Amino acid sequence: MTKTEFGDLFLRALNVAADNAEANLAEPIPRSFKLKLHAPGCAGRIVILDEALSHIYLADDRFYRIIDLAVTQVRPEETVIFARVSGHQPADFDHTFDPSGYGPFKQLLAEHVTDRRVHSG
Repeated sequence: MTKTEFGDLFLRALNVAADNAEANLAEPIPRSFKLKLHAPGCAGRIVILDEALSHIYLADDRFYRIIDLAVTQVRPEETVIFARVSGHQPADFDHTFDPSGYGPFKQLLAEHVTDRRVHSG
């Protein structure tokens, strides 16, 4: 899988995380994403999608087995998603969490999503 294909899969997985959060918040959230990334070389910093991708994509035949995703914060113009690479040894795509679907991306539901948007009414 090329980096471009993996990036497309990553974006689809982020949108699923946003869908899950919307179901709990009962209202739409922004689809502009920032990631609080826990991965080698990035210990909990908030990064943009391209920087996150550069940390989580290894090679066309080598992938992290599990990458947890969960929306943790909604801001007026963007949504912050917690992303954590598992400690497992990287492997081929067939040995990721969901090889027939989202590969290494595993959806989690945050116990609490901080909503920093201004609400009227």
